[in-house]
Amino acid sequence: MDAFEGHHRTDDRRTGFLGREALDFGVLLLAAGAAHLVVLSLGHSDGGARTLLAVGAVLVLASGLHRWYRHRRAPAAAVPGNAAVRRAYRVPSADDPLGDRLWSVRVTVADVPGGLAALTAGFAALGIDIRLMHVHPAGTEAVDEFFVSAPARVGAHALHAAVREAGGRDAIVRTADPHELSDTTSRTLALVGALASGDTSLEDSLLSLAAAQRVDTAEAPPPGLGGEDLSGTVMTLPAPDGRVLVVRRSGAPFTSVEFARCRALAQVAATLRSRTAGS
Repeated sequence: MDAFEGHHRTDDRRTGFLGREALDFGVLLLAAGAAHLVVLSLGHSDGGARTLLAVGAVLVLASGLHRWYRHRRAPAAAVPGNAAVRRAYRVPSADDPLGDRLWSVRVTVADVPGGLAALTAGFAALGIDIRLMHVHPAGTEAVDEFFVSAPARVGAHALHAAVREAGGRDAIVRTADPHELSDTTSRTLALVGALASGDTSLEDSLLSLAAAQRVDTAEAPPPGLGGEDLSGTVMTLPAPDGRVLVVRRSGAPFTSVEFARCRALAQVAATLRSRTAGS
């Protein structure tokens, strides 16, 4: 089969080469003959020369106008101006009826090879573009968080249905902020830098890092929790001043990976405070 295909391609290439050469040469001869006839028939008459000059000038002018018109229209199509182009440059949001929406889809899936194939195929069928993905290992399962850009026609119900059909569990779908698309490592380093320079507080940094809704400072941890503990949508961390930080988030439980990140950030804040006090 391969030999036959190779032989077939060789014959096509040879025939096509000779055919194109003959065609090009024939067109060239026809053009030369037509030009010769026109020049002979008009060039020796009284107005023939003027006619040739006028026709040539008209052709040159028409070609120049056509090129100018195309050059003028090309930049206009590239600059955001009409509604279609504005939609392409619009920052995705859930309230934008014209552009795509940005969603966070957190789902529990079996941590096995190919476990995400059905889910990503379901997203693709809906015209969804995966912008970022975080994996939170949890034993034999994994909690995966997708930040996806979906067409305006795709809502939370369709995202839940796609997760169910792919075998995912405990799906949590919420609208997301474009700032969440930044890499977690880069965002954490930026928060550490802001803490060191005094541009932000530990509480605000935890809100950003854990996508939490509330951080309170308490004298003691809530009942059933230690000073550095995790339980569902609540985590406790030691505050730099010796008290307890209580971080809360509605809907999505904190994962062990998120808890470890927040705990490390709290330790950095405590180290910075001790160095400042020592100096």
